[in-house]
Amino acid sequence: MNCEPGYSILTQFTLAKKIFFLLISFNITIYGQTNKTGYNDIKKQRLLVHITSDYLHTISQGQIDMDSAVRTSCKIYNLSILIPYNEIYSNGKPTIETKLLEQGKVKKVESLLVALKGESRLLLLLELSSYYIFKPGTQKADLDQAETYIDEILEDKKLTKWKIGALTLKADLLHQSGLTDESQKLLSEIERLCKKSKNSLDQARALLNAGKTLQYGHPLRLVKFEKALSIFHALQEKEKEIETLSQINIEYFIAKRYKESEKLILKILKLQKEIKYHHNQYAFDVLSYLSYRDGDLVHALSYSNKSITSMRSKSDSTFKSMFFSRRAGIYQYLKKNEDALVWYKKALENRTNDTKLYWYKTFLVNVELLNSMRRDREALSLLQETENKFPARTDFEKMHYALLLGETYENLKKTELAEKNYKVFLNMIQNFPIDHVHDEFPAAFFRISAFYRNLGKTVLARELLNKGINHSFEIGHAKKSEYYYNLFKIDSVEHKYSDAIKNLQLSQKYKDSAFGNEQQKKAAELLIKYEADKKDKNIKILNTQNQLQHIKSQEAERAKNIILIGSLLLLAIIGLLLNRYIIKQKSNRKLEANQRELDQKNMFLETLNIEQEKLLKEKEWLIKEVHHRVKNNLQMVTSLLNSQSIYLEDDDAKMAVKDSLRRMQAMSMIHQKLYQDDNISTIAMPEYITELVHYLHESFDSENKIIFEKNIAPISLDLSQAIPLGLIITESIVNAIKYAFIGEQKGIINISLQPEGNDSLLLKISDNGVGITIFHEKSDHHSLGHDLMQGLTKQLKGSFTIENNNGVHIMVKFIHLNK
Repeated sequence: MNCEPGYSILTQFTLAKKIFFLLISFNITIYGQTNKTGYNDIKKQRLLVHITSDYLHTISQGQIDMDSAVRTSCKIYNLSILIPYNEIYSNGKPTIETKLLEQGKVKKVESLLVALKGESRLLLLLELSSYYIFKPGTQKADLDQAETYIDEILEDKKLTKWKIGALTLKADLLHQSGLTDESQKLLSEIERLCKKSKNSLDQARALLNAGKTLQYGHPLRLVKFEKALSIFHALQEKEKEIETLSQINIEYFIAKRYKESEKLILKILKLQKEIKYHHNQYAFDVLSYLSYRDGDLVHALSYSNKSITSMRSKSDSTFKSMFFSRRAGIYQYLKKNEDALVWYKKALENRTNDTKLYWYKTFLVNVELLNSMRRDREALSLLQETENKFPARTDFEKMHYALLLGETYENLKKTELAEKNYKVFLNMIQNFPIDHVHDEFPAAFFRISAFYRNLGKTVLARELLNKGINHSFEIGHAKKSEYYYNLFKIDSVEHKYSDAIKNLQLSQKYKDSAFGNEQQKKAAELLIKYEADKKDKNIKILNTQNQLQHIKSQEAERAKNIILIGSLLLLAIIGLLLNRYIIKQKSNRKLEANQRELDQKNMFLETLNIEQEKLLKEKEWLIKEVHHRVKNNLQMVTSLLNSQSIYLEDDDAKMAVKDSLRRMQAMSMIHQKLYQDDNISTIAMPEYITELVHYLHESFDSENKIIFEKNIAPISLDLSQAIPLGLIITESIVNAIKYAFIGEQKGIINISLQPEGNDSLLLKISDNGVGITIFHEKSDHHSLGHDLMQGLTKQLKGSFTIENNNGVHIMVKFIHLNK
């Protein structure tokens, strides 16, 4: 009989122990859900929801409303959908009714109201009102039901926390109903009542809510926020101070006040550090964007690293596609397109309709990158595949899908389809809210402007270019470079050469600012540092996990001691466990000493490797700088010749200048590739010859009457062989285009570069034109090209042969020096 009471007490104690461990290990939140925030403090949980929802609503550019953004944020971190709104009247403790409300059992909760009285009833009335008011969308029936509950509370004439909460919800209800002026009047009344009763905290909350309910850009919006901020600061309410600063920052961001926005975010990060708030990824991502658009690649990459490393949990990684996409954009900015594609691929993993809001922009910029790399078919395939699986539904998705489809068709030379899709975009953007216009819109107008400029419609092209500027008060250096380059092209077509030269100089100025060698050097160093820091972080994570495991073990032992106190048997067991623990600690200390010794040796070796790599990189940078300067000098000479040719009247002189321009372009393309590619010593001939043929084809054959067939082996040549070979190819193709095909005759030009024997290469350029007899008759006065090819062949230490067999066949055989 005496065993029953003892058993009962032990059972209760065991139950208490289990609840304790659940609370510590799994962080159960105040509403009985698994807390995925990492905070037990309700203030930090509310702050996280507000910051996450503000970030989500801003980057969605109007695709979801704020209520949906808040609910999404709560779902991500497994928090109650009520906590963002109930801070005035609720301390966060759960009740049976609120748990049911969280499960969506609203009718069941309403049936429980009858049995409740006093503060329990008031609390449930407010929670029900909040539930109905902040449901996504605006249903009149929901708002009417909420108003019924609110009016019951407002019957009390005393100014209690329940009445302040009810008045605040009434103001939210009026705002949701479209009665913004009435909502503002009520919030002002709440502020007055709280100020009169010296309730500074709720006074500041009323000011903050008043600012939030005003439209972006409203002159009183910042005024309300500033007043609230001063009160929160005086009260040392740092969570609310951060929330208010975040709202001010959004206002700066929408108004394109980017410098002020950057300073404010740094202040927010400082405050977050003071209160040990570790969800910094959103702030760092915005800083990365601001640095990126300003051409500051070093800080853009640094902040991108910090935004990615700030993700500590699976919930934090919900938005990883956005952060990975930002990193990809920086790589793209650095001309590391293949690395950018890798990050875009990471960002697009595990796509679903539920997460479409987070990855759809990444898909768009991925297609844009493929188009810029001339991988047009791949871009079109990705567009069609994504549209089939995840059709565009919002206006933002539809208009940008049409834009990218138009760009892809333009690259594929399908002009009518391109213009059709571009017009879809232009029609839709007229009704798109200006508050949600970001930098992608100027870029879109620049793209379409270039399309119409190429069609010869320069008036429309200039109009669209100016629209792109008008859609943003301030654009980054790269976009400025693009804007002035487009102006240069339009002015050139319209023969406004003075303006064209000025715009070209401005374009180059901003291009150098955005893509400067020093910027790229620092960014490359930062990439190396990031990889090293990543390894160090992994080691720290392992150490932290060991420490957490150790702490949990200690807590488990302490709980066992409390539960089993007085039992000699359990004391003996605990003694044995402690003994084993001490032995394990001694072993661990020995292992740690050995590990430290190994780490020191590894660090010494890593230092040596870093120094060697640094010397190699400096050498590569110097070589690239030489190629860059040579390329620039060639382009300057080309521009001068091009300008001079305008004033020449003699056709032969014009032809000679144009031939010289093509020869210089062939050399310039080699230095351009050496400057841009990672390999600074050799030229990949398949890519170079393809680009060279494309350039020559476009400069002559606008009607596509000549077909070019290429059979180029995967060969790389150094600079000493690539330049003569490129000039020989240029001369051969130019002569064939000029003289091989008479009138409207269509023809084929075949270019082949293949190994010949063990050590030699054979370049063969053939056409099926009129043959060598007519060729000689027409080219007697153009013998410079023929002599030039023979001279260049001697420079290659090779042999030059020209044959006539159903066309002209030029063959150059030379020794491959790089083999």
